This record gives sequence, structure tokens and C-alpha cells, in this order.
Amino acid sequence: MATEEAYIGTWKIVECVSLAGTVETTGIEGTEFNLDESGDVSWKVSDDVEPLPFFNCETFEVNELNAEGNRNGRRTCLGFPCIFLWSITPKVFQVVTGKGYGHKAIKFIGTYAGLEVNFQVEISDDLMLLTYERCCMLQCQKISSPDPKDDIPYSFLGALEEGFFSDLTITGESGKDFHVHTTILRLTTPGIDWSKTPTPLTGLPNDVLQITLHYIYAECLPRGATEEAVRRCVKMVAKIPDLAGFIKLCNIFLENTALKQQITALVTDMHSSADKVIELFRGMKVDESSQMQSSSVNPARLCYITKQCLREAATALSKLLVLCDLFSRRKAELSREERNDIIKYARSRIPVFLRQWLELLEECKGQLGNLTPQQRHDLATYLVPEIEQGLELFTQFVVDGKAALELIISHSEVEKTDRADKHRKGHVGDVLGKMLKHALHVRELKKLKRLNERTTLSFFHFMQQKESFCTVSQAGKIRDIAKLFESLCDIVQISHSKVTEILDDMDDWLSWRDWKYIFKLATSKISWAICKVQQNQSMAQPLVKQGCDMVHRDEFSTSLTSLGLLANSASQNNQSSPSSGATPKCSTFRTKYVQLSSVESLSVSPFARDSHTAQQALKLLLSQKNTDLTFEIVQAQEVGDTVIDHMGNTPTEHVHAESEVAVCQVPAHRVVIAARCDWFKRALLSGMRESIDRKITVHDTDPSLFRVFLEYVYCGQVELNDLSTEQISDMMTLADRYDVVCLRSKCEYALKHHLDENTVFYLLTLADQLTAKNLKESCMSFLSENSQLSTCEVISDLPEHLQLEVEAVSLTTLQEAHSSTDTPSSTSSVSEIDNFTDRMNIESPLSSPSSSEVAVPESARLQECLEGLREVVGPDVPEHELVSISLAADCDLNRAINFFFL
Repeated sequence: MATEEAYIGTWKIVECVSLAGTVETTGIEGTEFNLDESGDVSWKVSDDVEPLPFFNCETFEVNELNAEGNRNGRRTCLGFPCIFLWSITPKVFQVVTGKGYGHKAIKFIGTYAGLEVNFQVEISDDLMLLTYERCCMLQCQKISSPDPKDDIPYSFLGALEEGFFSDLTITGESGKDFHVHTTILRLTTPGIDWSKTPTPLTGLPNDVLQITLHYIYAECLPRGATEEAVRRCVKMVAKIPDLAGFIKLCNIFLENTALKQQITALVTDMHSSADKVIELFRGMKVDESSQMQSSSVNPARLCYITKQCLREAATALSKLLVLCDLFSRRKAELSREERNDIIKYARSRIPVFLRQWLELLEECKGQLGNLTPQQRHDLATYLVPEIEQGLELFTQFVVDGKAALELIISHSEVEKTDRADKHRKGHVGDVLGKMLKHALHVRELKKLKRLNERTTLSFFHFMQQKESFCTVSQAGKIRDIAKLFESLCDIVQISHSKVTEILDDMDDWLSWRDWKYIFKLATSKISWAICKVQQNQSMAQPLVKQGCDMVHRDEFSTSLTSLGLLANSASQNNQSSPSSGATPKCSTFRTKYVQLSSVESLSVSPFARDSHTAQQALKLLLSQKNTDLTFEIVQAQEVGDTVIDHMGNTPTEHVHAESEVAVCQVPAHRVVIAARCDWFKRALLSGMRESIDRKITVHDTDPSLFRVFLEYVYCGQVELNDLSTEQISDMMTLADRYDVVCLRSKCEYALKHHLDENTVFYLLTLADQLTAKNLKESCMSFLSENSQLSTCEVISDLPEHLQLEVEAVSLTTLQEAHSSTDTPSSTSSVSEIDNFTDRMNIESPLSSPSSSEVAVPESARLQECLEGLREVVGPDVPEHELVSISLAADCDLNRAINFFFL
């Protein structure tokens, strides 16, 4: 059955096929997108490619489909509302693999004006076909599978912090010396002449110099860099050549710091508005020593406070609109980490708002609960004319809003016709984009029409209620409002209980996944609504001004002006934050494929594949310039000795003739290999022969393979697809010898894809020797799925403990097969179990003791030990591993537990 792992990896769009069956050149060929295990989507798009809506997708999720082809489970999901729903066609898998992958759906989630874009998908092996209704089909090729160990930040910070092998000193403004390395400086800044006097960067303030050097060695900013220090870096280092990337990074830091500060200020303002509302209601309290007489309630004051509270609520709402619009506009400039940080911050404020809401409800409950019938009657009498006036104002506001919405729909109808004409014309390369945008515009128009229909129904219902209220006599109106005060007490009480329950069970009620979806969904829809008002400003302007007149607050008007909803002076031309520069108001299609764009991620070195320094380091190795170290590779070539096939075949005897020794020298750079490999650093700093002779001798390694290993040390990348099983195994042994953990993990991951009947025992032995747990589990899993391999003669060449483990896995497999078979044909399985138990000196679980006084069978002891061990270690540990541990512990539970945790 297809699982989510089938989709994880990097895919490339190979071609675009029209529904008529013709291949079209659209310009998006070669575009790559990566689906990672965390459910995120990253796009790598050329700058000259037409920005299509689905390039803005950020997350994906795989769901089950029911028999009718619908998605099971909840409708909410991680991400934005632009859902790519892909229904799997099982027939494709039956043709390719002979079996179906099951009913699955994968949805890609992005944002485009709060709309959904649906694709269907057919996937088999490394091919994926995406079909968009009445538009086109995109054929995608899987170009790489995920390797979580591949993403390792690349830097030389160890050399800067420890100063080993330093050959240059830069003095700061206060006289502090920074010990640096010419070799590394030239990698990042080849355009700077570091040999001249005074040394470049000399005399800069210490914090500026430290931040600059940190970037040169790590291509990122140091953690804890202050805004003021970064501003001085921009001012003092801007004119130095080869540091344009550093200045760009500093500017991004300043922009995103300003963005965070602005978002924090908006949230703080909303909290302040809520506090003001609470204080206003609290100010209505009567002195506890006084009696609640009818004269103690001031209806005019209550009406004034209510209006003030509504104005504060409207001001807070305008701040929320600004926050949502700000996030939607700037999210394309932010990395995933930065977006998640903002969303997490917003979620952290929810309990604070809920507590404020509880406090407000408590104040309302206290005020309403203390009202006497006479007081409610007096308040109702005063509020009747106020309510009648408010209803008239609201009616006029709704009528104007409906008229503006109908004008917007009419304008969109014309735009739809224009788009339909345009997408039939033009070059082939932009047909896809025009068709997609036209289809989305049609969907947007339908959305506006549905909104208009719902608004119309709600308006009619409101008018009926208003007419019923207005036709009632004055006494009836007072009576209805007085009853409303009574029902408000119950509503407040229920709301208070509900909010308390939500606050107590916050984590269960609103998980991180749910909140992430809700936040992105809400901000996307709000941003879409703001864009529609901006695009139709002439129609919506009277309505916006009317709202400003009703609220009558400068903060409210300022917020609408900053959103571009209220025409006012030159502020419309600068709707972004002062420090971030002008930004287009409408949501853009494309999310930039940039990793270093958030405040936090600016302090993380880029991955090796994205590092400019890593590329230069590889060129330095290949050029062999300015080397100060030599690797001497000694390879013994013995002719005629016994040769054991690495694939596990039967050894072939040869007559010993003679021995030859081949020596190969590879030049390198001490500071590079010491900074990139701790083993080499210890060897070169130990004061032993390697550090004195500046030579490291390597035995029993092929020189060409060692060069590949050294290239990885320099640049952090290696291509394992072109290497054989034996070469990858040797590379893994090298990585283990020199403690290069990331390369060792990459080799271990790659070898799992080389498992077959010929290599499984060889790789099992290697995994056991190098303590490669994942590779060993994969080998054992392969053996359990191919139980016929348990009779191979090569098993006798394995170490004794591995033989026992393999036989235990085979025994477990046969037991499971027997337990799942209810027919007499299982006797062959029984005999096989008996054979294995005889060889392992374990009594078959299928045989019974001859008498009640016979000792407990070994198989029963094994089963008892396995059950006890499973209770301790949990369900995630593979069965074959527990069997192996139990056998090694002689079926003693305490010893088995000790063995497992040791």
C-alpha cells in the first residue's frame, strides 16, 4: 500500500501535456519541489518562469480515501486553504507493480486569494502525473529520495573560535586581536587582498568586526546580534568588496526584526484595547456599601460606556486586520522557521486573550446579575430610542455594503470575460499560467456570488426582525429589551463556563497543527478581502468612510489608511512598515526558495549544497594551491592470498606469491580538514608525528575512494549513486574510522537501497562491525521477508551471535506464518520450526512436554522474556532485536533489560 513515504523526496516537472494530448513548452519544465517528512513543500523556481499559483504551496498532507473516492477524516488540515487534492487511480499501480496502492489522496496547501486549486494525481514508483481540470497535466519525475542526515549546516566556525593554525591577526578598535586564517578568508572573499598593510577590517569596532568575521567563516550572523550592531555593520562594511551578501543579510535581519516588532506592537495594542473595555465595565460598579436602588443606575452612563467599548473593539479589530495583512504580504519574504515563529507567538497570546475575555464576562455577569427588575425597566426605557437609531444606521450600512458588493461582482464579470479572451491568445509558454489564473478567477467570482447570496438572506432576516421590533408598541419594546437583559445573564454564564473549559484544555482543544491551519486560513482570507476592497476602492470608499464616522477613532482610521482601504494623503503609496520599504498589497504567487530569511535562520549556516564557501573549498582542494599537509595513502596489494567475495560467495583459494605496496600522496590544507573533521583536528593538534611532519598516513584504502572522502570533508557533499555497494561500504568504513558522522549516516542510508539476496549477509556483517543500527534492522527485516535465505550455506561464515540472530528472525517468521495459517497444510512450517529449535537447542513451542513435571520449555521462557521486555521498551523496537537480546541474556528478563539499555 502506498504510504506517505512514496511522496517524500524531490520531484522535477518534466513536461506539460494538454488534455488534447499534445506536449506544450510552458517554461516551468525543470521546476523542482521538495516534499519533506515534516509535511512542508519547498519550490525551486527559475526567475524567468511564469509565477503560477501553485508555486505558493507550502505544505502537503496524505489522506485516506473512502470507497466513494472522498477524503476521510476532518476537513481541517495543516497549512493554507489553497488545497491540491490528488485522488489516486489504483489501476495505474496494478499495471506497473501488479498491485494497487490503495485509496489515497495528497493535498498540497498554499494560498491564492483564499481559493482552492484542485489537482488529481497518479503516482507509481518515481513518476507522478498531476492533472488540473480542463487545463493540463504535469508529468513529474522523482529525482531524489529524502536523506535527513544530508542537511548539515556548513561552516568553519571551529577554526575562528579556537584559532588553531592561524596565520593572520586583525586588530579591533579597542585593541582586541582576532586570529584568522588566510585560506578561509580567501574562500569567502577572494576579491579582498588580505596581504596588504594594514589588514582589511582593522580598526573596526569589536562587535562589528566579530559579526563580519562570523559571516566570513559561517555565512550567517551570530546568535544574539543586536539591531544596533547590525546597523553599524551596514554602515561601516558596505563599501568593502565581496561582502555584498553580508550587507544583504544584515538588511534582511533589520527588516525582519522590524516586522517582529511591528507584530508584537499590534498584539500589544489589542491587549490594551481589551484592558480598556474591562476597565470601562469595571467603572460601572456601584459602591458595595450602597444599596442597589433604581436611582443608582445611570442609563446614560451605561449607554456611553457601551459605545466606548464598541469603539475599542472596532479599534482592536482594525489592528487584527493589519496584522493579518502584514503576515500575508511579508510571508513570501520569510522562511518557514520565521513564519512558524510568528504563528507560535500568536498562539501564545491566545490564553492571555481568553483570560481577558473571562475577566470581561465576570464583570458583565456581576453587572447584569445585580440589576433589579425596576433597573432593567429603566435601562430598557432609555435604550429604546438609542436602539432604534442604531438599527437605522446599521440598515443603511448594510444596504450600502450590498450595493458595493454587487458592483464588485459586476466588475469581476467583465474581468472574467477579458481573461477568457486573453488566455486563448499569446505564446504557448504563458498559456498554462493564463488558464490557471482564469480558472481561479472564475472560482473567485463564484465565491463572491455565494457571499452575496448569504448576505442577502441575512439582510432579509434582519429586516424582518427590525420590522417586528418597530411595529411593536413602546411598552412592548421596553418589555422585549428588559427580557433581553434577563437572557443575557444566561448567555454570559454559559460563555464563561465554555471559555473556562477551553482555557483549561487549551492544548487538547487547539493543537499546533489546527492552530497553524486556522491562522494561515484566516490571514489568507482576510488578505483576499482587503485586496478586493483595494481593487474596487471607488465603490467601497463611501462604505469605509461611513464605518470610520461610526467608530470615530483616530487609531481605527489610521489602521484602515495603512491597509489602503481609506483614501488619505500619501500614506496609500507607502503601506508597508517604515523600515521594510514599499510592498505590493496583493498576495504574490510565488514563495521564494530561500532558506536564510528569518531572524533565527539568519543565525544558521547554510546547508552544504547551498553554501558558496563549500563550493570554493572544493575548488581549492582540486587546485592544490597553498597546501600545507599531505595524506600518504599506503595500499598493500597481496597476490595469491585467500580472496573472500564481499557479496558473501564461497571463498576461492589462491597460492600466495608476493606482496606489493603502493603509496599515493594527496595534498591538503590543515585548517580546512581540522575545522571540518574532529579526528583530524585532534591528530594535528596532539603534538604527535602527524602534527610535526604535517603528514597523515592512511592504510588499506583505495586512493580514488579516499579522494572522494576528502572532497566530502572539504565541501560537505558526495554523490553516492554512482558508487558500487563495495565502494559505499568502504566509504562508510572510512567515515567511521575518522568519525565523520554525517557521511557515515549517508552511507548507511544509501546501503539500505542496495539490499538484495547477494548483499544482505555482507551488509549485515558490516552493520554489526560498525554498530550501524538502522542498516542492521533493514537487513533483518529483509531476511524476515525472505525466509528462504535462512538455509544459505554462507550463514556459517557469519559470527556466532549473528547466526543466532538470523535463526531467531527465521524462527519468529515461521511462528507468525504458522499462527496465521488455520489449515493442515501448515505441517511443513511445523517441521521447519522444529529443525531450527533443534539447532538452537530450544524446544519447539508446538510440541508438548511428556509430563507435567518436565521443566519449563526454552521456547516458553523465550516468549515470557519477550513479553516482559516488550512491556519495558515499548512497541517501537523490532521483534527480531528483542529476540536477539533475549537469547543473548539466556532468556533472563533482568539481564535482557540491562543488555538493551547498555
